[in-house]
Amino acid sequence: MSHRDFLGTRIFSSLDGLRALAIVAVVWHHTGGSDSHWIILKRGFLGVDLFFLISGFLIATLILRERHATGDVSLSSFYRRRCLRIFPANWLMLAIFASIAFLKPNPALRHDLPFAALYLSNFVVMLSALSITWSLAAEEQFYLVIPALQKYAYRSFPWFLPFLYVAAVLPTFGWFPSVPAFFKETTFGPILLGVMLAYVLDDSHGWNFAARLVGHSVSPALALVLVLTACAYPASDISGWPRMTIHFALLTLLASCVVRERQVLRPLLTWGPVRRIGVVSYGIYLYHMLALGVMLKAHQTGGRLFFGTLALSWISAEVSFRTFEAKFLARKNRAVQPPERNHSSLQLEVTRPGGHRTTG
Repeated sequence: MSHRDFLGTRIFSSLDGLRALAIVAVVWHHTGGSDSHWIILKRGFLGVDLFFLISGFLIATLILRERHATGDVSLSSFYRRRCLRIFPANWLMLAIFASIAFLKPNPALRHDLPFAALYLSNFVVMLSALSITWSLAAEEQFYLVIPALQKYAYRSFPWFLPFLYVAAVLPTFGWFPSVPAFFKETTFGPILLGVMLAYVLDDSHGWNFAARLVGHSVSPALALVLVLTACAYPASDISGWPRMTIHFALLTLLASCVVRERQVLRPLLTWGPVRRIGVVSYGIYLYHMLALGVMLKAHQTGGRLFFGTLALSWISAEVSFRTFEAKFLARKNRAVQPPERNHSSLQLEVTRPGGHRTTG
């Protein structure tokens, strides 16, 4: 694959598979994976970090390609598409939780619902299952800031980006102790790494360097070994350098899967069931805590709890997508302007854990 081929790539075929791995890891973590005997199996929460990396890369790539195609970036179109993609499914999930809180008074849910609805849940201590919405809030805040910088400071932004990354990761090393707790968990670090990867690969020299470094057909397999090795760090606390090392290993895996379409992991990452889980991974993330509650009510434990939660949340995501979200996605797709359409068929439904394969 040449740099020109990369710029013309409409769908990165392996990324749905990476999303599937990420969402399965998150479900595993929330269904008891943190209690595993093997240290590497305690790290399912890192699936969110992989989603952040993919999100940063794809959103930044979309905006870069829009500028190449049109000479500018339409923030109004970008935000309209984002709203039509993100809000309906999320607010449906919140409506379900609100109904639960109304039918069975739950102070924790009532406390959390406003923060979740306003995408502010990474600024406060969340008390209920809605604590997972911290990642949705982080993505929304990313959407508010980074695309605007790409539009209005497009010449200086690439040079300023590394400083933003350093500022984002300093709290994980103990700096700024008064910031909210989730900011100490590398919230924006992996997103900004993904944005930096987009800029590197958009430049011909950067792409050539990355292709030489991770462009071999076996590079994704080697990168996956690197990820697993980094995730096996023996200490229970991986704040600081250990988690940064994991992020750069995940970055290597992501880069190796987009600079070369035909690579050794492609058959697994594009296998039908795996890819489909990745396609609806956003919905799986939204509904998996509801599914977990149902499985716990049914007194499921261990492997049955994990597989049952995954299956029920997958079914819920499919029903939501086909009967509810599709109506909004159709309106979103009509909002894509013809000049942009040539460049925006990337898999850019990357809201937190996952997304559907539609444009922008």
